[in-house]
Amino acid sequence: MKRTGLFTRIIRYARPHAHLLAAAAVLLAVATISDVLVPVVIQRSVDREILDGWVRLRQTYEGELRKGAERVRSDGWTYFREEQVDRLSRPFRAERTAEGTLDLRRFLFVDAAAVQGSGVEAFGSAGTRAIVLRDHVEALEAPLRSRLLTHNVSRLSRYVLALLVLLAAGLAAGFGQMYLTALAGQRVMKDLRLELFSHTMRQALRFLNHQPVGKLVTRVTNDVETVNELFTTVLADLVRNIALMVAVVGTLFALNARLASFVVLSLVPVALVTLLFRRRAREAFRRVRAAVSAVNAFLSEYISGMAIVQVFVQQERSRNTFDEKNSALLKANLTEMYVFATFRPITEFLSSISIAVIIFFGARLLEAEAVSVGVLIAYTNLIRRFYMPVMRISEQFTVLQSALAGGERIFELLDTRDVIPETGNGAIPSPAQGLIEFDEVSFAYRPDEPVIRNLSFVAEPATLTAIVGYTGSGKTTLINLLTRLWDADDGAIRVDGVPILSLSRRSLRTTVQQIQQDVFLFADTIRANIALGAEVPDDRIWDACEAVQIAEAIRALPDGLSTVVHEGGSNLSAGQRQLISFARVLVHDPPILVLDEATASIDSETERLLQHAVQTVAGGRTTLAIAHRLSTIRHADQILVLSHGEIVQRGTHGELVEQDGLYATLYRLQFANLPRDSR
Repeated sequence: MKRTGLFTRIIRYARPHAHLLAAAAVLLAVATISDVLVPVVIQRSVDREILDGWVRLRQTYEGELRKGAERVRSDGWTYFREEQVDRLSRPFRAERTAEGTLDLRRFLFVDAAAVQGSGVEAFGSAGTRAIVLRDHVEALEAPLRSRLLTHNVSRLSRYVLALLVLLAAGLAAGFGQMYLTALAGQRVMKDLRLELFSHTMRQALRFLNHQPVGKLVTRVTNDVETVNELFTTVLADLVRNIALMVAVVGTLFALNARLASFVVLSLVPVALVTLLFRRRAREAFRRVRAAVSAVNAFLSEYISGMAIVQVFVQQERSRNTFDEKNSALLKANLTEMYVFATFRPITEFLSSISIAVIIFFGARLLEAEAVSVGVLIAYTNLIRRFYMPVMRISEQFTVLQSALAGGERIFELLDTRDVIPETGNGAIPSPAQGLIEFDEVSFAYRPDEPVIRNLSFVAEPATLTAIVGYTGSGKTTLINLLTRLWDADDGAIRVDGVPILSLSRRSLRTTVQQIQQDVFLFADTIRANIALGAEVPDDRIWDACEAVQIAEAIRALPDGLSTVVHEGGSNLSAGQRQLISFARVLVHDPPILVLDEATASIDSETERLLQHAVQTVAGGRTTLAIAHRLSTIRHADQILVLSHGEIVQRGTHGELVEQDGLYATLYRLQFANLPRDSR
């Protein structure tokens, strides 16, 4: 997926939260403006209050001044600030200075009353202030000099107040911008997680069976988190850094275009180094991600299979293999660190070069009266503000690459659509009878490799139909077709005379429920595992537990029904887990029950309890039982014997034993001492 398309899709998820991002953009503008105005305020306070130099020009040539330039007229002269001298052309300055029309001596506007008796010559007046030479004021004693400069001190305090306001505004705006961006990122992450989870639940088994669980979990957790980092860490800072860099360059030209031209030329190497770093960093990051994936895959596989490693004494070989992969990761990380360790010092070096350019050319312009001291101070501060974002951008590049890679994996999953279509919206007629009909059903997982071939049978309501056969004969596939976890290629399957393709999946799967061989219990209370989200009173749950003879075992647990099941049901025995699944079925009371190898993991000591549970849950409902323990289905109303996807025998236990076919062979394999002609 192209990166532009990826950004477009990510931004699409941000649209519902556009108001947050718009507010964050406004605060970003406030923070950026505050940041670049701080050096400008310092420049103004230095040039206008601390140094406060004025020069004068004959009013005849006042038109040479830039429009909007601050000026004061007195006695045929126009006084204007020294920092604006660079607005006059150099030939004009040289010519008019020589003839006396342009007077570049530094003048001050001081308190007129304080001038009297001070011995300082006044060259004119402007309201309550007198015009004097700065050199004369600097030669005075400190107390008298302070009285003359009272107005400057008063205005300087205003600049200090303005500086504090700017700093506070920048702090508040920066906090607000980061908070709103993070809030938008968290909401986008929430929406993405929900969509990913919903999308995954809708996928067909043929997709889910080929997807490692860890991969899907990583998509919904880690990869979504990287998208959150894209909003909160990368995009927010990236936009702010770029805005600050642009604002800094604009401010440099606004303060002094000539000096800004020299400084901008010194920034060209920064762009070249950044482009080179971007390419090298991307390559290094890809190597790191590949090495991390290899290490994670190895750890996941070998930790899961640690029993095999220890039984076959493969610890040393496993350690050596891991050492190789770990060393590859170390090498990749060191390469990435080398790239970053090189870029930052180079950037700092270029920053020093830019400051040196400011000092060198600024000193020459200062000597030529083309720039003020305050402007030089502001330039130094602004250049530092320019290079800080450059360094931050380099640090965020790895996060950006990780976020983009995570986004690619997320949308790759979202673009994968392998679902069982909702072909109908009908419902089973109420009350459900439980009649099951398979009519010439065929199915293949892969083309030309049929698993079910022209299979037909009828399971009458309230009867037990057992399905037996060798592994791979199609028993579980038959059940998956009934519940539409897969769709048949040919033929029809009907429940109570209604084709299952015309039923909604919810109606079908509420009517047909399974007890699987590998019982899955959630890491929740026993009560929650039995109720599965339904509002079921405890009395009904206890009745179900009593019926399947698991109630006594649950009462013996520390918290009874409130006992939390550990991951994988490790705090319960296999028999207890199986019996809890039977209680679950009784509580939900489906018309049709499927026992998918439900007895395979039960030892012989609990077989009696299990057989009682089977009889209890199967009573009054249609039951399909896939079984390897033939002793548990001898009482079945009919037994279907599958081989290579076809029914090769059908009948009761006694009939099939007497036929001495495949069923009898399976039966004798489980009971080797049984006579050949036994029934």
